[in-house]
Amino acid sequence: MANSGGGVIVYGVAETSGRAESINLVSTQESDRAVVLSAAAAVRPIVQGMDLVPLASSADASTGVVVAIVPGSSNAPHLVGEGSRLGVPARNGATTIWLDERAIERAYSERFNLRASRLDLLSSMVNDLGDRLSTNNGETWLVGVATPLSPLSRPSELSRNEAHEILTLGNRRSASMIREGLTLTGTLGDVGRRPDALRVGRRRWIAETIYVRNPDDRSDEAHAEIHHDGSVGLAMKTDQTYESVRFGMPDVPLPKGDYQEVTEWAVEIFAADIVSLAYEAMQKSQNAGGFSLRIDSLRSGEQPFILVGLNHSRRFGASTSQVGQDPNGRTLPRVHAVESEILPSDSEEDLIGVARSIALEVVEQFGAESLYYLSMPGGG
Repeated sequence: MANSGGGVIVYGVAETSGRAESINLVSTQESDRAVVLSAAAAVRPIVQGMDLVPLASSADASTGVVVAIVPGSSNAPHLVGEGSRLGVPARNGATTIWLDERAIERAYSERFNLRASRLDLLSSMVNDLGDRLSTNNGETWLVGVATPLSPLSRPSELSRNEAHEILTLGNRRSASMIREGLTLTGTLGDVGRRPDALRVGRRRWIAETIYVRNPDDRSDEAHAEIHHDGSVGLAMKTDQTYESVRFGMPDVPLPKGDYQEVTEWAVEIFAADIVSLAYEAMQKSQNAGGFSLRIDSLRSGEQPFILVGLNHSRRFGASTSQVGQDPNGRTLPRVHAVESEILPSDSEEDLIGVARSIALEVVEQFGAESLYYLSMPGGG
């Protein structure tokens, strides 16, 4: 089914000539469901996002039917078999067919074309979102977008209240990813999330911060979008409003306007925000597949990027409240975009792992080695 756009398999249904005939109860115990998952794990590449839902009978909670939800896969074709005896099965109605060489060739071509088109789509979404951000005064923005791996052809429209719910749940989930004891607010905590504060966009709802509203306004601090097809967009301004230094003996002030400053806490909180918002939008949508996401940066100037943060090691006796660039840090002519994926079956630990991974990919470009604000998978 993963080779055929996804589908649903119900274990515990007797059939005749491909048609369901009656219920034939099977075990719904976790140990027995694991047999199905172990069989699915033998597929190469593994089918990600498959979910098993037990539906117990009214007479006996240990028996019933088990529903396997198989998402359409961006990694198709998937092979089954052992050693050199491999084949590519695909679903055709109620039967299984085996793809011939030409069909397998087309399937691989579609996989590579899909990946290229998805990257193009994410890049286009970043540019589209950038049109609604204020960049006239040298601002630096982190921009995140996410979209379904297998978009629905006819998505239903989201209501204001549904968009409000996604934003609120996303903010709550993001806050749970921050280390205990830290009071930090990201994009989802800054934008107006109330239903009456949401603005209409092209097949989307927009939540933003704007100092003065007029026909030419642009978001000035934070921006979030919930598209009707499940896609989301997010942007956070990362500029410092006070003096930064380059840590050393003595500290060297960094002149305002010479660099495009990116704050380390903004990167980490933003990673939590985009992962959380995309996950809640994915759960709300009718799409059974995963989401691809991208973090990028936008700016109006040409100055090099630098990463600034607190002096965590307290080297050189610097104040714990002074913000600056690590002496081992590097400037960047541009920040390379970072991509990842999330799946409906991802646990809280999986999502924190994705957020940490993409945040680390960003800060490593500046020579940083550690994260300080995101919690570790499993807590801490």
